Amino acid sequence: MIPETFKVWRFLRQILSSIFAKIFFWFWLGTILSGVTFYILTAVTESSPISEHRQNLLIHRRHLTGQSMALYGEAAIEIFERKGLKALNNYTERMEKTTGIHTYLFPNGLHSLAGQDPSPQVQIMAERSLRSGKVEFGVHRDTFLVAQPMFNAQGLLYIIVGEVPGAPPQPVEPFYKLPAHFGMRMLVTFIIGGLICSWLAWHLTSPIRKLRHATQEFAQGNLATRVRPTLGTRRDEIGVLAREFDQMAEQIEGLMTSQKRLLRDISHELRSPLARLNVAMELLRQKTGPEAESSLERIRREADRLNEMIGQILSLNAIDASVEAGRQQTVALDALLREVVADADFEAKSRHCRVSLTVSEQVRLEGNPELLMRGIENVIRNGVRYGAPGTEVEVGLECAHDGSQAWSVLTVRDHGPGVPEEDLEKIFQPFYRVADARDRQSGGTGIGLAITERAVRLHGGSVKAANHPEGGLVVKIRLPIPPSP
Repeated sequence: MIPETFKVWRFLRQILSSIFAKIFFWFWLGTILSGVTFYILTAVTESSPISEHRQNLLIHRRHLTGQSMALYGEAAIEIFERKGLKALNNYTERMEKTTGIHTYLFPNGLHSLAGQDPSPQVQIMAERSLRSGKVEFGVHRDTFLVAQPMFNAQGLLYIIVGEVPGAPPQPVEPFYKLPAHFGMRMLVTFIIGGLICSWLAWHLTSPIRKLRHATQEFAQGNLATRVRPTLGTRRDEIGVLAREFDQMAEQIEGLMTSQKRLLRDISHELRSPLARLNVAMELLRQKTGPEAESSLERIRREADRLNEMIGQILSLNAIDASVEAGRQQTVALDALLREVVADADFEAKSRHCRVSLTVSEQVRLEGNPELLMRGIENVIRNGVRYGAPGTEVEVGLECAHDGSQAWSVLTVRDHGPGVPEEDLEKIFQPFYRVADARDRQSGGTGIGLAITERAVRLHGGSVKAANHPEGGLVVKIRLPIPPSP
């Protein structure tokens, strides 16, 4: 669980540190700030002529409502004092039928008159008006409540409360009070802004991704990679960068091609003198006595070693040119590995060593069997060459899964002195030697592991070396397994 969490965190960190994420989040933040600023400016500038007019209309309507309630109140007080409660109730019913306004009259002390049956909201409005001594306005559901204190001719206090039906007039809201459905509106705005910003960021970073893909292709050995067909027509800085990349790629390709041609030509030219040297050495052996046999044997060994080195150089150039890699076919990797291990085990007996093989399951992949055999054979022979006498070179084959991709993992471990940590990645470079004296003594040329690296890379895999904690070198070769049809 922890490795998966680490992978997810590393993936998120890569996404958040990308140019796409930076452009997207900055644009989106700009959209959000623009929307919030627009709302604040609109709310603050509510003192516009339209807002002032709406405020004036509201004040005027309240004033008219208060005047109406005052007229109703004077009539209700006069009827109540002259004709009694029954006449007041009849007046209240006629008012409600004609205007839709229901009124309540509270004498001094806020005692409810018989037959009125006021609601709690009406009682609260009457108490508010009694405490403040002025007209009070309130809202309950869809009813507008108005409470107004009044006095009769003798100075007795009355409170009249009216229930006005219909949508009540709303006061002007301050800028800090959000309107209805504000959250939903802002959410829709943010989503639309996010979609637009993501498309814009994707469009702006598209040429950078193409250039990155071309760089990866070039780094993997495809020296013919160019970005001019897709980005060379642009006239901005990215177009200039694309054209400069193509110029750099052309120069590097020319240098690499010249280097390979030089190595190939030199190797071919050295073959003829070596052949003549071998013939001359045999003739000299026939003419000289036993005292020159050791010197002639040394000359023969050096000539054979030089001939082997030239052959490996030619093989390395052939791999780089992908001449042999074009012949793809289904390869039973486990069967190929058994054949290589059998040959290496036979050769290891001369050094009092042995080579063992452990195969967890059968593996089939697409590739060139000759290149794969040569690359694997170089690693195993390298382990036999540097392993201590009487030890064992352990070879293992298993499968691993990385998401939807399956991999064959070939592990070769020897019990030799290992390699310094700073040289682990360099041993796959051509002609690189960890220790010249040791390589000369063992017959190494510094090309075998370079051939392995090229062969594995041409098959879409990777090869890495590491020192084992208990001693020796461990080389892991990962090759992709195609999906089953």
